[in-house]
Amino acid sequence: MPTGPFLTTPAAAELRRAEGRFYICMALAAVATASAGFAPALYNPSTRLAPLTWAVGIHGVIFSAWLALFLAQTLLVFNRRTALHRTLGYVGSGLAIIMVVSGYFTTIAMGRRGFDLSGDLIGDINDMPMLVLFQLGDILCFGLLVGFAILFRRRPDAHKRLMLLATVGGLMPAALAHIIGHSPLLRELPAVIIVIPYAMFIFAGAVHDRVTRGRMHPVSLWVALALFAFINLRAAVIGPSDTWRAFASWLLL
Repeated sequence: MPTGPFLTTPAAAELRRAEGRFYICMALAAVATASAGFAPALYNPSTRLAPLTWAVGIHGVIFSAWLALFLAQTLLVFNRRTALHRTLGYVGSGLAIIMVVSGYFTTIAMGRRGFDLSGDLIGDINDMPMLVLFQLGDILCFGLLVGFAILFRRRPDAHKRLMLLATVGGLMPAALAHIIGHSPLLRELPAVIIVIPYAMFIFAGAVHDRVTRGRMHPVSLWVALALFAFINLRAAVIGPSDTWRAFASWLLL
């Protein structure tokens, strides 16, 4: 069934509403996941390895602002407030640049410090090269996908899927790692367990496309596959390599 922004048939209108509800739910899921991942160490600082620094605090505020903006943007599109949506898009573009810069320097600071402040991050906290690789990789994915989303801003079907994947693919791994890390039960499981909720986040769009449209949009499928491949490549190939560890040692000097 052909669809587009100018079609007003009942079926097309219902598809638009269904997609709008889906993106709102995904935005809410991202907000809830980030809250569950980072809030416990803020409300109960007794298990923290060190006090929150100004740089990390600002970093958290910036990333929280992105999630709030992403939710606001999905609500605006659902309510057809497209003019305001486009205006806020300029704010989002600037915020994304700040996030990439903040994410880089926060990650490097963590690597040089030698531990994560919260004390609940999943995995071996002594393996800084691996932690730095994952966090820098997530920042890279986020920045690239937001950049492509901006390039495809006049193609709404691609734009919104890229923005969704930037948010869940680039920002959720850290939150999920903290959720698993501060859960006594989940912490006992192998760290690879994180790929399950991560896959649920990044492939949700492809599944929704298949159910509502009868086919998967190329962005929903192929970008999600690329994200899934990259997170496993980091864990199995790049992270353990002598080349990366030598580069990480230089990076953290």
